[in-house]
Amino acid sequence: MNGMTAGRMEAVLKAAIAERDRRIADLERQVVALKRQLQGGVPAAPAAIAARPEARAPQEPRSVEVTRIKRRTGEAERKAMREKHRQQQARERDAAQTPESKAALEGRSFLYVGGRDCQVAHLRQIASAYGANLIHHDGGLREAVSRIDNVLPSVDCVFCPIDCISHDACIRVKTGCKKWEKAFVPLRNGSKSSFERALQTLSQGDPLQ
Repeated sequence: MNGMTAGRMEAVLKAAIAERDRRIADLERQVVALKRQLQGGVPAAPAAIAARPEARAPQEPRSVEVTRIKRRTGEAERKAMREKHRQQQARERDAAQTPESKAALEGRSFLYVGGRDCQVAHLRQIASAYGANLIHHDGGLREAVSRIDNVLPSVDCVFCPIDCISHDACIRVKTGCKKWEKAFVPLRNGSKSSFERALQTLSQGDPLQ
């Protein structure tokens, strides 16, 4: 998702699908209108326009006008079918963009130590999109570092952004992970994309350490 949250991506996709549905509905209305013209004959020009001498023109043979209406109807129907086909392809692409491997993280629990407070809600959303639960510890800014020891036994692995964590907290995490045999995952930075790349790698079964 390259930094975009699951909720935001879903909203963008829903808006795109709604716009496609609206366009298809417009095309289908045009098809119905053209078919009615074909069944009921060519409608006469509005009286206000027909009354103007410059608006009068030699009337074309009925067969020519009927052929024209049929052609326009056929073009509108083909356009509507193409739009439906594009919509179906888009839905299939959208479904393919949600990796089946995400199910591999369903029900798992992770500890994220350090980082920026403003990112925590976004990180939880990303983890939730993978079906995982994220526990956050601020690395000792307000929370006791000793709490890390209490949380470690209940999680599957620990993520630490190396640019946003104190040395003491990092040592505590590494020691605890070794003691409880938990995976320790250092992140390059505290960004959302760095965390999401780690989850993608984990969901695909690739080693993170």
